[in-house]
Parts: sequence; C-alpha cells; structure tokens
Amino acid sequence: MAPGADFETSVVPVRGVPTTVYRNAPTTLAEVFGRAASWGDTAALSYEDRTVTWPHYSAMVSRIAGSLVVDHGVRQGDRVAIAMRNYPEWALSFAAVTCLGAVAVPLNSWWNGEELARSLADCGACLLFADGERARLVAEHRSGLPALRTVVEAAPKAHAGDLAWHDIVAGPVADLGTLAAAISPDDDATIMYTSGTTGQPKGVVATHRAHTTGLMNILYQGALHAATNRARSEPVRPVRTPSQALVGGPLFHISNLPKLYVAAWRGQHLVFMRRWDAPKAVALIDTLGLDGFAGVPTMVRQLLDEAEAKGTTLPSLRQIGTGGAPTPGNQIQRIGRQFRREVLASTGYGLTETTGPMVGIASSDFFARPDAAGRPFPVSQVRVVAADGSDAGPGEVGEARMRGVTLAKGYWNRPDESFCDADGWFATGDLVTVDEDGFLRIVDRIKDVVLRGGENIYCAEVEGLLATHPDVIDAAAFGIPHDILGEEVAAAVQVRAGSAIGSAELQRHVAERAAAYKVPAVLVVRTGPLPRNPAGKVLKSELRASLEAHAAVKEQP
Repeated sequence: MAPGADFETSVVPVRGVPTTVYRNAPTTLAEVFGRAASWGDTAALSYEDRTVTWPHYSAMVSRIAGSLVVDHGVRQGDRVAIAMRNYPEWALSFAAVTCLGAVAVPLNSWWNGEELARSLADCGACLLFADGERARLVAEHRSGLPALRTVVEAAPKAHAGDLAWHDIVAGPVADLGTLAAAISPDDDATIMYTSGTTGQPKGVVATHRAHTTGLMNILYQGALHAATNRARSEPVRPVRTPSQALVGGPLFHISNLPKLYVAAWRGQHLVFMRRWDAPKAVALIDTLGLDGFAGVPTMVRQLLDEAEAKGTTLPSLRQIGTGGAPTPGNQIQRIGRQFRREVLASTGYGLTETTGPMVGIASSDFFARPDAAGRPFPVSQVRVVAADGSDAGPGEVGEARMRGVTLAKGYWNRPDESFCDADGWFATGDLVTVDEDGFLRIVDRIKDVVLRGGENIYCAEVEGLLATHPDVIDAAAFGIPHDILGEEVAAAVQVRAGSAIGSAELQRHVAERAAAYKVPAVLVVRTGPLPRNPAGKVLKSELRASLEAHAAVKEQP
C-alpha cells in the first residue's frame, strides 16, 4: 500500500486502456514547472559562478516560451531539440518547450555532427537550442535539415547559431497558464533517443503523464524510505528542505532529466557540472554543503575513491543514488561502510522506454539485498516470462516485461515497429528473477548471455566475480566467436594505477569462485577506463571489435 493519501491510486482510461495512476499526480509538466514562482527568492540552478533564482527562472521560462510562439512560430506538437552540456540554459529551455506544449527532444551532447544531424532530421525539429560546440557541428550539416528553421546558441559561443541566448530571453512574455490549458496529460512531451549500444538510436516518445508519474514514483520512494527508517529506527541523516543536489551526469539521459522537474516541484537547488569530474564533485559537495548526489555506478565509485583519497566523509550528504547500469554488490557494501549507513542510498531499474525506473529499492533493503534492483512502484506492473512464454516462478530466470502509465507511446517515425505486445507489455530484453518477497534482480541483458557449448553464461555474473578482486576498478565480459563451442567468454578489466596484476591471476581469481566454463578464455588488462556511452553503459561492441582486430593482426604471417 502506498504511504499516505498523497500516493493514492485509481484506475482511469489512458489512451483507451484502463490504467492504474496516482490520483494526486500533476497533470502535465507545465503544471510542474508552473510551481517555480512559488519558491521565493531562493536558488534554483547554479553553474560555476552563475546562480539562477526561482523568480528569475520563472521569468526566463515565460520569456523563452513567448519568444518561441510569437517570434518563431512554434506550436503545440512541434519538435524543439536541445543539444548542449549541463548549463542552466538546458533546464530553462526544456521547461519553456514543455510548458507551451511543444515536444522537447534532448540530444546526446557526445554525438558528432553527423549523429546530431541524423536525429534532428528524424524528429523534424524546427528549432534547436545548442551550445557553441554543438551549434558548430550542426552548422556543417545544415543544408540537409530543411525543417530546422532556427538554431539558438545558448551557451559558450562559437558564433555558429542564428540567434544568441540574449535574443530569445529578451522576447515577449508568454501567459503560461493559457498555453498550459491546451495541453492534455497524454500529449507528447519528449522524444528521447536510446543510447544505441545495439544499433541506431531510436526516438522514444513519452507523454506528460509518463513524466509526471515518474516524478510521483521518485517522491513515493522517498516517502516510503522515510517511513521505513522511522519504523526501524535507522540512523539516517535528516533530509534538508529545500535540499541541494549535484548534477554530474548528462541531462539528456532519462536517469538525470527527472531531476529538473523534481527540483521545480520541490524547490530544490541543482548545482550543474559541465561534465563529470570526481575531484571537482567532492570539492563542490564539501564547499557548498550539498546533500544529494546520484550517478551511474562508475561515477559513484569515483566519488567514493576521491573522497577517501581526500580524507573527507562528505558530511553534508543525505542522499546518494545509483542507477543507469547494475550496481556491483561490493560497491553497495562500500557505500554502507563509507557512510556508516547514515545516508539514504537507493537505486532503481527502468529504461528510456519506461520513462525512468519502474522498480526501486533503498534504505536498509538496499544494503541487505545488494543484488536486487527493487520492487515495482504502485503504478508499475512487471512480469517475468520464461523462454517458453509462461510466467517464471520465484527465483527462475526470465525476461522482464513491463506495463504501466510511465511506458512510452512508441518509437518516433517507426509505425511498423511493434513497441508492445497485444496486451500492452513491453519486452525489456533484460533477464531477471523475482524472489518470494517481490524483489527483482537483474541477471543480464539477453544479448549479453554467452552461449558456450550449450551452457548459458551470464556476463553480469562474470563481471561481478572480477569486481571482487581488490585491484579491479571496472570489468566487462562479453562473447567472442569460437569454432567449436560457438562462443567463448572474453573480458576487459580496468585495474588500479600501479597494480601489477595480470590476466592469468584474474582468471585464477574467477576460477576459484565459479565453474571453469565461466572463466574468461581471453582477458585484457587495462589501466585506462573502459569505453562507455553517456548513459554509463560499457560499449562492449567496441571492446569486442578491438579484441578481434588485435587477434587478426597476431594471426598474420
């Protein structure tokens, strides 16, 4: 049962299908961002030496929305893209676009010009907010983007845009109430492109209702953990109001985007980093007294490493979250040890297609069940489907299927591509188990299962075994072709600087803890980081190609 009336649920028709929703959820993102003016003269966004207060935030959002409508002819349903690093302009642009009923399209700021142009063409964006670097990259492909009428250069300049930021914030003020009144909860709010680890990125279309329900899921998880802490008398540091959180991950990713509307709904102060830098993050948290941080497991590990090296306990932290990729059990134990379990630690599981997490776990459960991703939220449904199509029993491995109000509408410009089955279930491509208490555990990606001589080897298991070695910082396991067995296990491992460990020792380390067939036949030791996409996921295709190219060179006479 949801903790309190704030999270009461009911069943309503959503796109013609009876669906469980939160009764008290905001109806649209316009309603969420409309609360910005209610937080008084306090800080909303900070970046380096710049701070935007909530009154200034609200005024700029109104001016940007007004200029988009009056000066640039942007209408409800038009696509407006955002491509820049984590600057305050990112957050202000997103709020303005969604408040007027246009569709915000966050683009990966790590893409090159061709990749940016491909997605701009795919979504048919009429306007782009970009920083100088992205504006310059897009300018080289502008002739192939006839729908793109205007590029607003919104941050450090390369003089490659049509307009500067001050031009659009100096425009007319919009009546956001009038604009918002025309928006329906089930109108399109965003098109977010998948990370593309297995192919070309696809645009995932999510509604206002999907995002506002994601907001409620986050609030529900916090309320549930607070109630659990009280019931169990756990020594968790009290959360401040309003809180101040560090944003080190890219805003174009679904694990970070919700921070913008959570902040607007709760009056939270967000401190942006242009790009992740662990020493700088530790300095910001300690200097500014920030109490919240969340990032992919790699970022959390680097934060812990840097804090330990600097001799700080990060005493201001109240909340630390991890997600976007499975969190190793030894990292969860380390969080508990380094913070004496006094911070509210949490993780969740979801995809771009589910508009964020559909299950979550925190408080003492997070530490007691380090291999679990959580239990479904009140408005989330999760099935575990065995290979024969039947429902898997407790502890049995199967594919996670998800259904609920946060599920996206489908893929943009791909009408022939099935998004869900006939009953509305989305196939995640993740292998999971669910225990008797309803806690879901991620076993692996289906495509990350190595089929070796008829034996299924879960890459996540091999990675977890490698991660238990004290010299190992990061590990990725994957399959490589084998003439007789079909596939064999390979692995790439990042070790600590100065470590003398070799591949043979790490292979023995795995062999002591698992069956022989799970030991990587090929293991590459690196001192530099493994390649990752902006979502924090290891680019195994790149590692596999590098290993195969190395093998081909060795085979040459």
